[in-house]
Order: sequence, then C-alpha cells, then structure tokens
Amino acid sequence: LRQNNFRNNPDLAFQFRLARDLGMSVTELRSKMPLLEYNQWISFYNWEQSEKDKAYAMAQAESKKRSTK
Repeated sequence: LRQNNFRNNPDLAFQFRLARDLGMSVTELRSKMPLLEYNQWISFYNWEQSEKDKAYAMAQAESKKRSTK
C-alpha cells in the first residue's frame, strides 16, 4: 500500500522536493531519472544538510563563547 502522507513517507516528500528544485513534475522525475541518479540526489541532499548542520553548530558554539566572555 502506497502512502500519500508526506510525514509517514519521507521518500515521497523527497520526490516532491527534488522535482520542485529541478523544475519538473513528480511524474516527469519518476519517468526520466534513473534510480542510480535519484539515489545520488538523496545522498547529495543528506550531505548538504549535514554541512549546514555543522556550520550552524559551529556558529552556535562561537556565539556561546562570545557571550560567556
């Protein structure tokens, strides 16, 4: 059974996000993009988010250091 609930189906949510970011419909994305490339996009978005998280954590740590001086 395929769930259409974004909260319970992160892959579906990602398909919509990627399609939006690439300027195409989800149907287009599913029919044109090979699975290997799709999986590479997932890896890229995960890597990109982890880099943003690291930068945010560093900025928070720097802010804490400055406020305790």
